Amino acid sequence: MKIELSPAYIIAFLALTILCGTSHEFVHHFVGAAFCGCFGYKTFNSFTLCPSCAGNRLAFIAATWAGPLFTYGLMWLGVYRLFQPSSASRQLGFALIFANFPINRIGFALIGWNDEQYVTNKILGHTTLGFWLTNLAIWLFAIPPLVFAYRAIANRHRVLWFVGFFVLPFVFVFVFAGMFLEQWLLLDHKFLATPIIGIPYLILLVEILSIIIFAIFRRGIRQTRPETNVLSG
Repeated sequence: MKIELSPAYIIAFLALTILCGTSHEFVHHFVGAAFCGCFGYKTFNSFTLCPSCAGNRLAFIAATWAGPLFTYGLMWLGVYRLFQPSSASRQLGFALIFANFPINRIGFALIGWNDEQYVTNKILGHTTLGFWLTNLAIWLFAIPPLVFAYRAIANRHRVLWFVGFFVLPFVFVFVFAGMFLEQWLLLDHKFLATPIIGIPYLILLVEILSIIIFAIFRRGIRQTRPETNVLSG
């Protein structure tokens, strides 16, 4: 599968990346609400349960794990699409794997952060065994999709293409969603920060705009030259 970058591809891919990231947090938020019977509060990269449910251990574990499981599900959906006969489906599958920035799941867990490690610490405490068991579980979920994606790349300099897709989406999310949208607009300047069902209007606006942008430019990802499936190569 040969990847052909274009302005439409890049715009659609970045919109998909934002959608995958915000959807991860929406899953946290709504699973927490389902367990608690009330809405907490979410930002672009964090969530809290409603105050009356703050001490509910089961709700915290379920809501925290729900986000990563959803993300891994999207990555494996991307793997499924990589094995489809349609070139457009394979291109979208490839994009879906990296739009969920697996570097985030793998990297932050290695320094003791992220949802998976938080849940382990809640259940087992801060133990070396729990730390490495959590990393092993993450590797089992996240590394196979990366292997399939790497093998699917037919471009020259395959390693560079892989590294670019592995690293750059996270850089984009960290700078645009983390530093600009989250920190500068939402937290520092309280722009559209009033929440509805625990979700600031700014997040809803970004979600709607991302859906519209992806819908307009998605063919930039899906429209490619007919190719043979190279996953077996």
